[in-house]
Amino acid sequence: MNPILIPVILPIAAALLVLLISEKTRYLKELLAIAVSGVALISAFPVISQALFGTCMEFSARWAGYGIDFTLKADKLSSFILLGVTFFAFVVSIYSFSFEKKGSAKWFYFNLLLTQAFSAGAALADNLVAMLFFWEGLLIFLYAFIALSKPDQSAKRTAMKAFLINAVTDLAMLAGICITGYIAGTFSMTGIAANKLTLNGWAALGYVLMLIGAVSKAGALPFHTWIPDAAVDSNAPFMSFIPAALDKLLGIYFLTRISVYLFSLNGVAQLGLMTLGALTLLIAVMMAFVQTDYKRLLAYHSVSQAGYMILGIGTLNPIGIAGGLFHMVNNAVYKSCLFMTAGSVERQTGSNDLSKLGGLFGAMPLTAICYIIAAAAISGIAPLNGFFSKEMIYTGALNTGYKWFFIAAEVGSVLTLASFLKLGHSVFFGKRPEALKDTREAPFSTLLPMIILAGVCVAFGFGAKLPIDYLIEPSLQNLGLSHEEVLAGFHFNKLFWASIVVILVALINHMFGLAAGKGAPSKASDHIHYAPALKEIYSMAEARVFDPYEQLMKRVPSAAGLLYKVDRFLDYLTDDLPSFAVNAFSKTSQRFHTGSYPLYMALTIAGFVVFILLTATYGGIK
Repeated sequence: MNPILIPVILPIAAALLVLLISEKTRYLKELLAIAVSGVALISAFPVISQALFGTCMEFSARWAGYGIDFTLKADKLSSFILLGVTFFAFVVSIYSFSFEKKGSAKWFYFNLLLTQAFSAGAALADNLVAMLFFWEGLLIFLYAFIALSKPDQSAKRTAMKAFLINAVTDLAMLAGICITGYIAGTFSMTGIAANKLTLNGWAALGYVLMLIGAVSKAGALPFHTWIPDAAVDSNAPFMSFIPAALDKLLGIYFLTRISVYLFSLNGVAQLGLMTLGALTLLIAVMMAFVQTDYKRLLAYHSVSQAGYMILGIGTLNPIGIAGGLFHMVNNAVYKSCLFMTAGSVERQTGSNDLSKLGGLFGAMPLTAICYIIAAAAISGIAPLNGFFSKEMIYTGALNTGYKWFFIAAEVGSVLTLASFLKLGHSVFFGKRPEALKDTREAPFSTLLPMIILAGVCVAFGFGAKLPIDYLIEPSLQNLGLSHEEVLAGFHFNKLFWASIVVILVALINHMFGLAAGKGAPSKASDHIHYAPALKEIYSMAEARVFDPYEQLMKRVPSAAGLLYKVDRFLDYLTDDLPSFAVNAFSKTSQRFHTGSYPLYMALTIAGFVVFILLTATYGGIK
């Protein structure tokens, strides 16, 4: 078998096998998922190693006709994404081993394995139609994951919300792919890249429509609103795997493909992407800062971090794009780790409410240490991995000449660190509530993935040269980008001192918030949450005034009522009115049926005269 097929076919076969395993059988499903994910991860290494040495593995088969082939191609960028997909599937399958699954464990692992397979397929697909096939399959598993997380209706409502938002944006992406393929004369990404499209006319529309699909998958504004809801209504393994890791990997991957590989963007597109990134990171981090639910706070940060990636890609310069790609993988690492710590705390305490937690460092030291490392990484504290990817994004933003985007990113960093100071203080420090006095550390299978991911945060920080040289640099080459900047390495420059200022400002803010909240860490954001200018805005946000989906759903009943009236009116025009007219004509014509021969002859002659006159006027009698 072609090695490129293993990460796609093997998990699909295992998923079908899971359905044959009895629900009463303990650990067999879990061990099967771990084994298959491990084999898929191992199979990704020869794929990426060949790509790095210039040999792209490829598989192609005739598929839909009209030049639409089923083509998988592992170039330097797609094999990098494949490695990420298989790695996170492996660690999440371990994490899920002893994690209580509210729904059927059989369906959980079925969805897990199929999600892994279709994500690998979407990353490797070289044909846009084949990529769309895998991309749309993920939409089904997204719905099933959330809907089966809990038995209550809230999970099903959130699943439907996630499904509809992503379905609409995927329809836009479908239209964009059709337009792009028609203009380019091919659906092959390699073929399109050989003669890049420019943003003119229909090509610009095709790009914008595909952009909607990419940023929606990444979780950017305004398509992000299902993610915080899913954090509350689903479980930690799901949040660690899909919104935190896979969606970011696939969304930013496809954004990079279309923005750098397939199209030549202009200054307007650059400004638009950077603006979207800045707004996403600022608005989402403002919402994250005031949350009092562990997983919901992390969910908003998942959205905020997507803003940094979009900002980096939007700079359209090599160091900014490199920063966006590096931040993509860094975010997947520390955000998955953070969601795992949330799941660990929820599993051991039964709560995500920050006001009901505290002092857990002594009871859950390994979980706390993993949290501290991941929180420091996402906050951009040197020398962890998040610092280096953010530094590259900041440099890319400054190189564009638009300093406001750099300032927006730095403000986002202040609020990010402030959020995690509040979260960590609320959960792991301070006084432990009496109800949690018997809390114990999470099981080993839950701790091991967190330790691995926290270790990667450290390794990709101190050893940033490794991922830069073997993952990011080759991806830039694949995209046809060259640069003179030194990407890896620690630099005592202005950006380093700016990061020190960020830390100091965040610490001062936290201390002020603690004083204002009378020493309650969960209230350390109240001075901003209830500030005169912001109180009303936050109140509106919490009432979902700015949620397009919720606002649309509120108007569905009235819209349905209006459509019902329109339907009744159309029924009247097509059914009732013709019937009335025919009936009236019938009753009127009955008056002439008297049986009088002279009357019939007179009507016949009158009709003949009218016919002659009409024919003479319009029928051509000259």
